[in-house]
Amino acid sequence: MAPKTTEHGNKKPLTLMTGAIMTEFFTGDQHFWHDKIREYCKRPFDSLKEMHNKIIGLHNAIVTDEDTVWHIGDFAMAGPEKESTVRAVFNKLKGQHHLILGNHDEIKPLNYVNMGFVSVHSAMWFERQGVNLYLVHDPSSYTVIGNLPNSVLLCGHIHTLFKHLLPTKKVINIGVDAWEFKPVS
Repeated sequence: MAPKTTEHGNKKPLTLMTGAIMTEFFTGDQHFWHDKIREYCKRPFDSLKEMHNKIIGLHNAIVTDEDTVWHIGDFAMAGPEKESTVRAVFNKLKGQHHLILGNHDEIKPLNYVNMGFVSVHSAMWFERQGVNLYLVHDPSSYTVIGNLPNSVLLCGHIHTLFKHLLPTKKVINIGVDAWEFKPVS
């Protein structure tokens, strides 16, 4: 299961699995409202506003309002006191959104749902195109899938540490720092 590019309308998203064109996207580690992430991960943006605009623009260039988007943690670096600013960024993103909580997602889960996320989870496991996908923010839970056939762990948390460990270990980092700030499918 090597990364491959497929057509999606007039757009060319990065693709994790071969097969039918998917309208399901995975992303993570956007760290909206986290100014220091530009420095920590050497993100090529001069300001927080530029980073927000680029991530939102790239997202909306690929995702349609009908597409499903799984955010695998660290959507925003903002606690409950900044919920309205997180909501403002969220409302600019196309798609039907689900959130896998990350270590920086500090707003109450129900408040994310009230914001517009379809669902909020600590982890999620489901099958797509014959592949079992385990979605969790921190890849240290890789042992959950171990050597299960046709299983892949999709994670964030590690930013630029690695893009994937295929085929040796079935782990793919779907964070924006590994995928040119774009969601992948």
